[in-house]
Formats: sequence, C-alpha cells, structure tokens
Amino acid sequence: MRYVEKISTDPDSFGDEDWADLRKYLSEEEVVELGMFLFMNLGFHTFFGTLKFYPMFSPDGRLVSQEESERLYGDKPESLQGEAAE
Repeated sequence: MRYVEKISTDPDSFGDEDWADLRKYLSEEEVVELGMFLFMNLGFHTFFGTLKFYPMFSPDGRLVSQEESERLYGDKPESLQGEAAE
C-alpha cells in the first residue's frame, strides 16, 4: 500500500530503494501489473474529473440523469473534489 500511495501522490520520490523493497514481495510481472492498474485508475479518474462527470445513482440508489445528479450533489460532487493524484 505504501507503493500505491507514494506513486499516486509523489511519483518523483519513488526511488531505487522503493523498487528494491517492492521486488522483495512481488515478481517483475506483478510490479508491471500493479503499475498498469494504477495508471488505468488514476488516468480514468483524472479524465472523468475534467468532464464534470456526475454519479449515475442518487444516494438512495435511483438511476438519475447527469442534470439531476448535479442538482443532488451540487456544483462539484465529492468524487470530483481535489486532484486525482491526491
């Protein structure tokens, strides 16, 4: 989990010691798989954040339009608060 937090909040700080530590627990293939998973998820959330994409469901579970969702969640729903890499 330390890897996930560090790579998503401050990727420039991830150095040789971190890679060596990670390789104690994961194979090279698993490191690549974890990296791709993070890349896809961080990219997905960053992209949708730029679109002001609102949740499809209301808090009570009803399927709602983007317009109704904006009314329910306000100008900026919690899922769009802050930066994607925070």
